[in-house]
Amino acid sequence: NDPAIDSLATCLADNGVKEYGAFWCPNCAKQAKMFGSAESILKERGVYVECDPRCDVPEDDLPVACKGIVGQTELCLEKGVDKYPTWEFADGQIVLGVQDLSILAAKSGCPFNEA
Repeated sequence: NDPAIDSLATCLADNGVKEYGAFWCPNCAKQAKMFGSAESILKERGVYVECDPRCDVPEDDLPVACKGIVGQTELCLEKGVDKYPTWEFADGQIVLGVQDLSILAAKSGCPFNEA
């Protein structure tokens, strides 16, 4: 566990940042790996939004591939998300693709000092 990354993940959640993705997306997996164990914070706090319609089912019917996250296909469509990951910040700024953690911190106003 990296406390700096954990606090960044918590700050992203507190600041209303969203990461739209899909369970099958290799770049989303790459981004998740950058967060390490803090990825669970992004998922628990609703920063990560699953866009695959196969996950847009009641929790009891959720495919294993969805990793326990119920999809929000409607929200992804409303936001016009067609590339993953798509990051959305509280000020409406949108950034596409895998982002360096320091960039996510800067754009969201979160403190972050990489070890």
